[in-house]
Amino acid sequence: MPITFMSGTVSLQLLGSPVLRLPDGSAVKLRQKAYALAAVLYLEFSNRTRRSTLAEKIWEDSSAEQAMTNLRQTLLHTRDLEAKHNFTLFEADATEIELNRDITLDLREIGRIRAATEPEELERLIDYYRGELLTGVDGMGSELGQWLSLERTRIENQFATQATEAALRLGGRAGHAGLHRLAERLPYSDVVCRATIELFRADGNESGARAAYAAFRNRLRHGLGLEPAAETADLIGQETETPVPAVPQRRRTDNPEYVEEAARPSFIPRVVLLPPLQDFKQASIPKHLAPALVEDVIIGLSRLKTVSVIAPHTAWQIDPFSALDEVRSHQIDYAVESRIAPSFASDGLSLAIRLVRAAGREIVWADKFAFSTLTAPEAYWDFTNGVARALADSIETAELQRERTQRDANAYAHYLAGRHNLRSFDLPKIRRGRKSLRIARDIEPGQASIESALARSYVVEWVLRAGSDRTLLDKAKLHAERAVSIDPNDGTAYRELGRVALFDRDLDQSLVHMAMAADLAPNHADVLADFADTLVHNSDFAAAQEKIEAAVRLNPMPPDEYLWTLGGINFFRGRWEEALRHLNQMRNPEPAFRLMAAAAAMADQPELARRYRLQALKLQPDFTTARWVSRMPQRDPADVDLYIEALRKAGFK
Repeated sequence: MPITFMSGTVSLQLLGSPVLRLPDGSAVKLRQKAYALAAVLYLEFSNRTRRSTLAEKIWEDSSAEQAMTNLRQTLLHTRDLEAKHNFTLFEADATEIELNRDITLDLREIGRIRAATEPEELERLIDYYRGELLTGVDGMGSELGQWLSLERTRIENQFATQATEAALRLGGRAGHAGLHRLAERLPYSDVVCRATIELFRADGNESGARAAYAAFRNRLRHGLGLEPAAETADLIGQETETPVPAVPQRRRTDNPEYVEEAARPSFIPRVVLLPPLQDFKQASIPKHLAPALVEDVIIGLSRLKTVSVIAPHTAWQIDPFSALDEVRSHQIDYAVESRIAPSFASDGLSLAIRLVRAAGREIVWADKFAFSTLTAPEAYWDFTNGVARALADSIETAELQRERTQRDANAYAHYLAGRHNLRSFDLPKIRRGRKSLRIARDIEPGQASIESALARSYVVEWVLRAGSDRTLLDKAKLHAERAVSIDPNDGTAYRELGRVALFDRDLDQSLVHMAMAADLAPNHADVLADFADTLVHNSDFAAAQEKIEAAVRLNPMPPDEYLWTLGGINFFRGRWEEALRHLNQMRNPEPAFRLMAAAAAMADQPELARRYRLQALKLQPDFTTARWVSRMPQRDPADVDLYIEALRKAGFK
């Protein structure tokens, strides 16, 4: 229950000049370091951490012993004020210290703005932003000062984005009132200016849009001696040359499985490798061979920067007998059709391949290979190089050739079987896949792709087991690091390092690894999708939206993980119905039942929330929000607060 004193609650203001206010509105002045303690506890440690950790961060220039002494003195001074005025700010024991969660904290409150649906609520939440974090607080060490500078920028950018989205969602007079109030708080924000222009144009008021831009430009010139950002100026410049519709066009359609032609770069040809037609009645042909080989080819091609390769998940859902119409509907330029059949000229198999230009059904290139399950690696690497040569002269054939690997045939068969099992979110299959991969590694220990796949198996198991076994991350990291040592250009290895760092709550390092993975494999849909999920955990939802849209363009029949990420992005942006729409498209929604319950609760659908909660608890009966919070990596604690609020509203304990 909230702390009461006469009426209302105790509140802590950390934005602008920090101050603690009692329920009657009177101010209590704490030591500057007490405000810094509160800010670091909330923003860096989700309200609770060890005393020694906090002391070293706040008093970084002091010895460990002196830092602990300074912390004790600050806490004693605060306790004297707590006793005098009947409030509790910090709860501490011999080893840990926690920020009282019942105090109204402005940093927490502004996070609610993403879900604002009423004009009064929007204006009330905007009023919580009174300036930069800890304005006027000095005496910081260099590292703490740098942290403060980064947090000020992050908080302002995120607040501006979420507040303008809420105002645009309200629209009309209420939206304009919210943006006007927001401009008073952030007078030099390009984000606020652009939202104001957008809302005027949605109303069909071009003169109002131009006036808003002129007023913003004058404020910048006189206040800071600067000009508006090019992106802001372009809104007016573009309008002068080419009128835009009153309702701005969005980058993606309502259906995530389909994207507008303008949303993708047209200068990079897109190719889909359809699953080879295969006669499964032939006992000599393993059922997993064809799709697994296609996936391996896709991974190789995805390293190229001159071709976009559609992800396997989409390729496997296209009927190869009537594929070209569907291929064209997804704006895919080329389709690779193939067929595996017994070879009449030998005791092995025959692989017939042709590259078809989707627009005119023109066969660009065709070839036929004789191979067997023992020679599949060699045949398919030749196939990969042939496809690359046929697509365009500028494709990086040399890079692809460098990636060509001669593998032990038996090892490769186990590798394909292992990767086949890793495609699901089923724990027994993941473990069977890992067993096959271990056999492949034992036969041929020097393959980066095997190590990356092993790392993936541990990461997926960690997710499926809700982070209950820390050793899984240690094993995943070990295998990913081995993969990097074998092949420093293995983007999938950096992806796994990024996931390990994320789940290990090292958010900065997770972004470093994922950026490296995306640079090495810029057209690997699954890498982009995992990058999007990492950005969600880093509370950068706009960038996450861009990455997942790029992944969907390469995988236009998205797998469940993509839809789960889309659901999370929309949930944290306050778009509850949109979140539910994406999550309900999952073929196996079991991993997302908690998020579905939370979204339904926030969308005022209590019966639906109850149903999802019961399904989630059936799978994980010992789930508690407290245990979950201790494991969830999230940059902005306001996001954690929002999720906890939604889970409790859905009935979780």
